[in-house]
Amino acid sequence: MPIYKADKQNQGIRGRIIGMHDAGASIRTIATFLGIPPTTVHDTIRRFHERGHLENLPIAGRPCKLNDRDIRELAWVVQQNRCDTLVSIKNMLTVDVSINTVCKAIHGLGKRSCIAVKKPYLSA
Repeated sequence: MPIYKADKQNQGIRGRIIGMHDAGASIRTIATFLGIPPTTVHDTIRRFHERGHLENLPIAGRPCKLNDRDIRELAWVVQQNRCDTLVSIKNMLTVDVSINTVCKAIHGLGKRSCIAVKKPYLSA
């Protein structure tokens, strides 16, 4: 999951920004005292006055179909069956997902579809 700018700033710092602003401190004074950029202080104050609270908004979009356990299972299946197709890997999973979901999850794991090197059969 990507780290958003709002996640880096915890509720305590936001509360201190609002408290200092209500006490009459300027944005530049708050920024130098807390060691954060003035634009962050300004945005936090603006958001507080617009929303009336300091919490983050809920994340938009549909949740992922595969959870952490399913991703680990997929990684194990791919590791055990390196030469199998996406269809056969999809059928080995316990969760019912599309082939595109499996493909995107495999790419998210850092696996690529590479052709195996043909090695000669050597006997002694």
